[in-house]
Parts: sequence; structure tokens; C-alpha cells
Amino acid sequence: MNTELKVSFYLKRERKEERTSTGENPIYPIVEKIIIGKALAQFGTKLKVEEPLWHVKSGRVIGKSHVATELNREINKINLSIHTHYKEILERTGKVTAAQVKNAFQGIATSQKTLIALFEEMMREFRLRIGIDRAASTYIQWKIHSKLLPLRQF
Repeated sequence: MNTELKVSFYLKRERKEERTSTGENPIYPIVEKIIIGKALAQFGTKLKVEEPLWHVKSGRVIGKSHVATELNREINKINLSIHTHYKEILERTGKVTAAQVKNAFQGIATSQKTLIALFEEMMREFRLRIGIDRAASTYIQWKIHSKLLPLRQF
């Protein structure tokens, strides 16, 4: 499976926002596209730029103005963050999809353990440690208290 990461930025020209000031050029949102193998994920970066300032091939803003350098700096931060999440997921799981990288960047957790599941896991580990560094009486007390928890109703 091809796991090469490609990241590109482009303008979403279907959705222009007219300038509120006297400027003639409309402002377009910058969208990021993540491609891993044949999987594609894209999302808005919440950055906006005038069309004449955008360089299509490089996916960056042209010029050395304050606006251009700030936008390019933000684009580079996003790009670096995407690559960092990609490497972390690839090291952790061995395979990665574009949707996983997008969700990791946006802070969307793929799976979270509930408090009850974590408690049950702790109890299994606790039971294995009885006689080594845990007492059986403590395990029994924890077991009784877990049955009395009102969280089981939900």
C-alpha cells in the first residue's frame, strides 16, 4: 500500500467573499488537500487571501508584504503539523489514511475509552498483581464499590 503523504493548498474559488473595504479583488478561502495513496481528505484552513496574491503552483502567497509572510507562515505551520501527525500515526499503527491525519490535526479523537472501561481494565491488572504488591482484600473492596456506582445505569 502506498503511504506517501502529499499536502497541497489551493483556493476555493466557488466561495468568494466580497471585500467590505474599497478593494476590487474578492477574497477566497484557502483549502488544504491531504493525499495518502488513493485516499483524499480536504478541509478549510480558515485562512483567506486575494486571488492575485496566490501562486497556484507553489500553493503559497506571493510577495514579501506583512500579509503574505503571515499567511505563508501559517501555511507552513499547518503543513508541519500535518507531517508530524502523519509520522506519529504511522509509527503507532503502521498504516495511515488521509482521514486519520485530518482528524488528528483537527483534534478529533478516533476512539476514546469510557471511565467504566478504564476502571475494568485497571481491575484486571489489579487482579493479576494480587500477592505480588496488591492485597486480595483491597481488590474485593474495589469490586464491591464498582457495583455500587450509579454510572452503570447510563
